Amino acid sequence: MSVSEGSASADVFWRSKDGFEMHLQLGGDSATDVLGEAHSALTRIKKAGGAPRPHRNGAKENKSTADAPDCPVCHQKMEYREGEGRNGKPYKGHFCPDRDCEGEPVWIND
Repeated sequence: MSVSEGSASADVFWRSKDGFEMHLQLGGDSATDVLGEAHSALTRIKKAGGAPRPHRNGAKENKSTADAPDCPVCHQKMEYREGEGRNGKPYKGHFCPDRDCEGEPVWIND
C-alpha cells in the first residue's frame, strides 16, 4: 500500500478457483478508506469462490513442489504449477522460479 498526502492506494492480486487472476487497484482519501474497500472486495471474491494467488517464493509448498527437480540451467528448485492455458487446455508442470532463466518447464502428463 502506498500513502501520500491526501490519498492512499493498494494493489491486490487474487485468483479464482478456475484460475482467473484479478488485479485490483484501489484508491481513496486515506489508508483506512483503502483498507475498508480492499476488505470489502476480498470478502465478495471469497464468497464467489476465489483464493489468493499462490506464493512465488515457495512459502506454500505442496507434495509436487517438495519433490520438484532442479532447473537444468540455473539449478534453482523448480516450482510446481497447474492451470489452464489460453487455449483452454489444462497443464501441470515444474517451472523455474527465475522468469529470466531459459530453463524449459518439466511437464507432467497424467
